[in-house]
Amino acid sequence: MSLPKLSESIIRAAATPQSFERGEEYDDSGAISNTAIQDNLLTGDCEGTQAPFYHVQVELDEAGIRSAHCTCPYDYAGLCKHTVALLLTYMHHPRQFAERQAPADLLADLDRDDLVALMTRLLREKPEVYDWVAVAIAAPTASGKNKKTRHKQVDAEVYRRQVRGILHSLDARSVRASEAYGYVGGLTDQLRQVQDTAHKFLDAGDPETALAILMAIVEEAGPGIEYVDDSDGYLGDFLNGLGQPLAEAILSLDMNAVEREKLVRQLEKQSASLADYGIEDGLDLAIQAATAGWGEERESAEEKYDAQVFGDLTGAKLNVLKRQGHTDEYLALSKKTGRHLDYALMLCALGRVPEAIAYAEKYLATADDAHKMAERVRELGYIAQAISMGARGLKLSGAKIHLGEWLGPIEAAQGRTEQALQAWLAAFLEHPTLATYETLKRLAGKTWRDLQPRVMETLRQSHDAMTLAQVLLSEQEWDEAIKVAERRNVWYTVIETVADAVTPHRPEWVARTSIKQAERLMAEAQSKHYPIAANWLKKAKQAYVQMGQTHEWQAYLEKVKEQYKRRPALQAQLQRL
Repeated sequence: MSLPKLSESIIRAAATPQSFERGEEYDDSGAISNTAIQDNLLTGDCEGTQAPFYHVQVELDEAGIRSAHCTCPYDYAGLCKHTVALLLTYMHHPRQFAERQAPADLLADLDRDDLVALMTRLLREKPEVYDWVAVAIAAPTASGKNKKTRHKQVDAEVYRRQVRGILHSLDARSVRASEAYGYVGGLTDQLRQVQDTAHKFLDAGDPETALAILMAIVEEAGPGIEYVDDSDGYLGDFLNGLGQPLAEAILSLDMNAVEREKLVRQLEKQSASLADYGIEDGLDLAIQAATAGWGEERESAEEKYDAQVFGDLTGAKLNVLKRQGHTDEYLALSKKTGRHLDYALMLCALGRVPEAIAYAEKYLATADDAHKMAERVRELGYIAQAISMGARGLKLSGAKIHLGEWLGPIEAAQGRTEQALQAWLAAFLEHPTLATYETLKRLAGKTWRDLQPRVMETLRQSHDAMTLAQVLLSEQEWDEAIKVAERRNVWYTVIETVADAVTPHRPEWVARTSIKQAERLMAEAQSKHYPIAANWLKKAKQAYVQMGQTHEWQAYLEKVKEQYKRRPALQAQLQRL
């Protein structure tokens, strides 16, 4: 594969200015280590702030940066600083990257005895890998070969115990009840891994085992909600999403009427149990599959389900047909039901890419569908066609933010600045952010003066006070940013952001505003608010210092201490000032 010659402009197009700047600092300090390149995949470790290092990997193609992943917790727009650092290190010092063989090539010359000896040594020296290997062996392989060699029936009770253990995993930890909700996301991820095992059995042609595993999850995870604080809804969303894989397993089975009726009763019982915890309709798709089978869908299904969230029976049927290799039936059903994206993607899977592209250009009607098709076409190496399809998608209906964010860096990497600008503008018009604003400003160059009024009008109409304040601050429009912070019912985080930025420029306002916020919190006489009040007073102190009024600050502080001398918790906070 011909990889692009990386440049700063390509990397900048995929990262925020802040991430790029920090990435440069990491690169300059030599924070990247253990670097390697395997085909078009770059890997390396970067020093971290919350861990000794983070592992980074970046996949490249002719259009630039195809995908990137870092183990750091960064969850904002663009590449994280560690990924930027890896790319800059590769750009500046490509010889530091050791060339590695593909795993299959590395192990190709080993016979069975050598592989057994190697795995035995690995499991002895790395016991933490043992459980992963044990589960991987039990589950079907992607090729489905062990479906022919596995004679023992899989014990679903093993998975039932696993689910039960996951749900009770917080019991053995020293986790405060008020903090337990923060662990539910990780707990749900573990349940998804069990669900992934069921998918593997489905792919291997063993729907019986897949259904048993999924039912074990439902039957154990439903009552298990009692043991966790699902305030953020992670577990509820997971359970609501089980309807689709259950439906696929059911549709893959050849059951008689008695078996179907029994399964319907089981599902309805679990559905009623989940409803007691506010999880409604999640299993209805599975119930419909068990009731109707491959018959026509009930009209009420479209009214009852949100297909984007919980799936739909036609989608389940298509997945079953695809899994079983019935491509003609798949194409017929997707075309009949107007699922043009599914039809085009299947044509791609069959190697009929030019036909798929022509069909997609004729029938895809939403930006999101165009985005998904363009991504697939890019994966298949049709870069020019992917870019063309993405550009066409910007003119279609529906949300364009994800398409714009995907297409913008690709256009920029091709040197098509105007097209990149239009892609980023489409994203900004739907979801303004400071990072996108700065990207637009950089791409617009001399035309920014003409474009900025439209961008600012969009931002003012978005009612996103935080982003508006951030943009005004970036433009050093201190007084305009203050007006945003003084709006009625604005979040205190906006006020705080503005105060931190304008202290050197408008200290009088910062002092006045910070004291107002602090006095409001102190007057409430709730000790949990005292640290926040103290933080506001700290900002006021900095503003007084900026004005050269240290004595006035000390006088005010002594006054506050005297006023609240009977509040020891508050006094403790004031003493630190």
